[in-house]
Amino acid sequence: MMPGTVAQLPPSAAAIPPWVPVDADGMLDFVNGQYFLAGQTRAIATLLGGDFDPGAISGSGMYVNFDNSNRPTPIGVMLTRLLSGLAAGMTLVFEVSTASSLGGCLLYMGNDPDYNSSSLWCQAYIDGDIDDQNSLGITASISGAGTHRIALTFNRDVGGGNYQYAWCHDGNAAITQTVAYAASVMSASQLGWDGGAGDGRQLFQAHIRSITFYPALTPTALPALTA
Repeated sequence: MMPGTVAQLPPSAAAIPPWVPVDADGMLDFVNGQYFLAGQTRAIATLLGGDFDPGAISGSGMYVNFDNSNRPTPIGVMLTRLLSGLAAGMTLVFEVSTASSLGGCLLYMGNDPDYNSSSLWCQAYIDGDIDDQNSLGITASISGAGTHRIALTFNRDVGGGNYQYAWCHDGNAAITQTVAYAASVMSASQLGWDGGAGDGRQLFQAHIRSITFYPALTPTALPALTA
């Protein structure tokens, strides 16, 4: 088992479907319409709400763009998994595809559903960014049409009151930053946008093909997950 911590013990290996990657404790596979989280197979309507449009899901994944109405809000066990994962440390692996340039918010977590109204946040942008309201600011170089795999590690406890974040994509070495504070407690999240209206605040012509949930992994484990 890869190193890391989660808020709760993962389900037994026997309970995890074979299509969930080894060492993961959850996966949302939008391409194939199968979703497993918190020890059970789930219906997508129990995981995403708000202005989520189920019609935006196809064999290409879940489409988010400025000119469609799909603005997913994590709810239920998905919201719990994201917020408890941020507190305990987690790694998420996104598979995304685009016919154009990469742009927009991939994942937002904060103390308000809208980033513009929040005083605390931690978020990632698809074109190479992880940041928060304090000193966290990872910048990566990622571009190009096609399919990309992006691994994001949040708040991995490395001891001494220090916590590590990481970005890794397409098999490249991870970019990391360690901060001397734990992640703030959050209450809200958005997927594929940051909770507000306006171009640039949502993904640009992007399909989210899948999201895989792991305990917080070391940076050296990430290139293999994104290759």
